[in-house]
Amino acid sequence: MRVQVSPEAAELVAARGGTLWVWARRPPMCCNGTPATMKASTSPPGDPTGFTTIPTAGIDVLFRAPGGRSPDVLEVALHGRRRRLEAYWDGCLIMM
Repeated sequence: MRVQVSPEAAELVAARGGTLWVWARRPPMCCNGTPATMKASTSPPGDPTGFTTIPTAGIDVLFRAPGGRSPDVLEVALHGRRRRLEAYWDGCLIMM
């Protein structure tokens, strides 16, 4: 897996402690077939087990591979007017 972090995202993560948590999250109330979306945060999730540390661009990216699967490219960038962190699984917000 190759990790690409935009310079703006790396700067934000570094300012918040230098650790980024990335995982796939299913909606709390889902229907059959609802895809998992990628979640990126500088705070750990409720269950911080199963993460692998990937040193990248001066920050630590902790990634939990759902079912042992990983994207070819994990991208992290800031998005929207509020500049929130987002992770992309091979360019998509949903896990492929």
